[in-house]
Amino acid sequence: MKKLLFLLLLVSLFFSCNKKAEISVFNNSEVDRNGEIIELCLCQMPEFNKSKIVVLDSVGNQVPFQILYKGTGKPQALVFPVTLGAGKSTGFTIKEGTPLEIKSKTYVRFVPERKDDIAWENDRIGFRVYGPALAAENPSNGIDVWYKRTNELVIDKWYKNDLSGVASYHEDHGEGLDCYKVAHTLGAGGIAPFMKDSIYLANYYSRYKILDNGPLESSFVLYYDNIPFGNHELRAEMLITLKAGSNLNEARIKYYGDTTGFKLAAGIYLHDSIQNINSSVEKGFIGYAENLVSQSKNPVPSGRGYTGVVFPGGVNEIKKVSDHIIGICDYKTGDEFRYFFGAGWSKFGFASDQDWFGYLSSQKIAVSQPLEVKIFR
Repeated sequence: MKKLLFLLLLVSLFFSCNKKAEISVFNNSEVDRNGEIIELCLCQMPEFNKSKIVVLDSVGNQVPFQILYKGTGKPQALVFPVTLGAGKSTGFTIKEGTPLEIKSKTYVRFVPERKDDIAWENDRIGFRVYGPALAAENPSNGIDVWYKRTNELVIDKWYKNDLSGVASYHEDHGEGLDCYKVAHTLGAGGIAPFMKDSIYLANYYSRYKILDNGPLESSFVLYYDNIPFGNHELRAEMLITLKAGSNLNEARIKYYGDTTGFKLAAGIYLHDSIQNINSSVEKGFIGYAENLVSQSKNPVPSGRGYTGVVFPGGVNEIKKVSDHIIGICDYKTGDEFRYFFGAGWSKFGFASDQDWFGYLSSQKIAVSQPLEVKIFR
């Protein structure tokens, strides 16, 4: 009996020390994926010690990963990047071990020292929205862009240098600049109720909650408590997620209140510059290109700036309204509407307008046909 118990203990120890999950990933689409972040629910791997997980590629090299908490105090999911050609498949192994240190490639923070901005970035691009402390300047819920030409995270540095007078982030000092004008508009990919050719912009966000903050994915929720719509007000919750390596944010928004006659308009503010618009209901995206000029005492030409909106679920109509190019979609109260918005720069990865439009087209395919992931135990 003692020998039997001893053998059972050995078997138990063997399996507990050899916990392993095999992951199969298949790219069943016509576009290559380069460092695309995939997500696995940790509910499928309950026996793993979450602090000792490692992810290995098909040849045994460690892959950077992140545990998502999604605003809770408990691990919810695991994400890691996958590079995979069209029509190809590959495998990964998840087991317990000693994970390597991972350099942060995404970041989000509340910026009280700059009138309650929420600013976020990854290794490609940066964004911000405006908060309650800016109320006197009549801000909207539009999206501002920080054009970057570095893979480094710069939000803290740029705010510190600008507020201290060392260097304005409205000028390019070698890492990029903020030269995008939002005013009271949708900016670079904002969204609003739409009815009878009118866009019902929200003001600044009312509250926020950061859910996850890097290294590979950052997400947060913006709460809008007073959105004017006709003779009443609506509320909205907007979840924004930015992943490493992507120029596009994923946005998921819900509206609450009386939305009779309600449609949604997601789009881009049309600046007074040399523009190029590429939009298609059939392809499901809006692409926009323009000349950039620094916002400084002596304005300096700063290449071409690109913005875009992608509609994975399709779009009913694309049109110009009130100095915007917008995609119009149906909406029902309480539903979650999902779309993508983002930006790029001719000085960092997009040499021409057509490169940006091609990126939006391929991203529409990618988000509509996600990588197929299977777990084998």
